[in-house]
Amino acid sequence: EDGPGPNPERPQFDLAKNSKSPWNSAVLGILCQQLKDQCTTEQWPIQRPDTYIRRLLTERYKRLRTTWRNAQPKLTEKGTVETPAETEARLVTERQVVLKQCRQTTRRRSTEGNEDDAGAWKWLQRLVKTLGEHGMSSDESDIGNDVEEVLRIKNMGWRRSIARELDLVDLQRLVDTDIF
Repeated sequence: EDGPGPNPERPQFDLAKNSKSPWNSAVLGILCQQLKDQCTTEQWPIQRPDTYIRRLLTERYKRLRTTWRNAQPKLTEKGTVETPAETEARLVTERQVVLKQCRQTTRRRSTEGNEDDAGAWKWLQRLVKTLGEHGMSSDESDIGNDVEEVLRIKNMGWRRSIARELDLVDLQRLVDTDIF
């Protein structure tokens, strides 16, 4: 604490302490200043206040510290400290559990709304049939005589509100070629 403080050329956090410790606060200040200098040097179009940058850096530090603390050896059931191999195995197992939960959540979300999807797809099908072949863009038109045809989208007021849905139909056509 009475020393010169963190090296501005190579700032290093003290992960054993929180972000409000004098050392880590000085490191965050150095990083904040370096980011501001880079922002000015590279002429970034959007300038952010110091408090915003510092808050972002503090949140990143907290995530780093949590990861570091989780990677520290813990006491085993026998009362001994984990070996590096046991620590690695614990971290891999914890990560596998998190990934499995993510997959289950994703699968649950993707299958929950299927009843609603059928109605949406029927509506989209009626919409495409109503619009006809001139209602969608024709990016894949046949071009002859080596003349490149430039197609322009005519912005129509009614089309803006369904642009996302029409893009979804185009995407689905490319993904599921067997149903179209």
